[in-house]
Amino acid sequence: MSRKLLGIVIGGSIGGLFFIFIMTLLFNPGIFLKSKIKEALNRASKGRSQVEDITFGWKRGIGLTNFILLQRDGKAPAIKARNVRLKLALMPLLRGQYILRELEVTEVDMAKKLPFHSGTVANIFGVKASQLAFTGELSRVKDTKGMNRPVGRGNIKLEDGFLTGEIILALMRGLGQSGEGYAFESISTNFEARPEGQVYLSNFLARGSLFDLELEGLFQPDQTMDCNATVILSKEKMGENVQKIFGFSVTNTLRIPVKVQGSLSRPKIFIKTESLMDDLLKGIFKGK
Repeated sequence: MSRKLLGIVIGGSIGGLFFIFIMTLLFNPGIFLKSKIKEALNRASKGRSQVEDITFGWKRGIGLTNFILLQRDGKAPAIKARNVRLKLALMPLLRGQYILRELEVTEVDMAKKLPFHSGTVANIFGVKASQLAFTGELSRVKDTKGMNRPVGRGNIKLEDGFLTGEIILALMRGLGQSGEGYAFESISTNFEARPEGQVYLSNFLARGSLFDLELEGLFQPDQTMDCNATVILSKEKMGENVQKIFGFSVTNTLRIPVKVQGSLSRPKIFIKTESLMDDLLKGIFKGK
């Protein structure tokens, strides 16, 4: 009788502990997975990431508070964010494969820098935004040279922010505008990241205080690009040099087609004059 009672007590205790473990994993999985997430984060960033707190939920995904990713030299931050939420594909995750499906970031600050031969460092791209959202499918694969490349496609949206860098400054100079960067209300774009390291942008639309920008083009892994863009701005926001050239237009809003080529650190901006004159003449004859 005592042996049967002992077996029931032991069996009941093990069953009870297992039940508690399953319930905790379902409703509060962060207790068990927080350390695993931190290990994976450090491994993926090669020890360059810092995070104040980590949470996990089956519906909400992984949450990071006060996240920082350092530049390759381990000094200045490459990315800072107040809150990050990301959802990974569950079944591939169980096999050790990371496929990003959703990403939400608040108060994000990113900077991409490249060194010049002279030893100086150029800020080729920088963005600050109150909100960043990604939907799609993005993973990492190794190319023929053994380098990890992002591969996938999706949509990125940014809200209420500021763009800096060589590309935006070159574009502003070409329009006769001055300033340290471009304040925007919203930016959205579709993208395709290819195994060769190329990134193709389409349906890119930025709405800002100085001008609106439409863009489509290809960015190469050697930090060069080839893009077609259209700058949309009103007459009162044209610089003096642009006013002298296009002030005769009868339209209040001007659409300027441009070509963006060259390296990210030294971009070249060309106005596509033939397309521009066609649009101007059409506007004149149509009475726009």
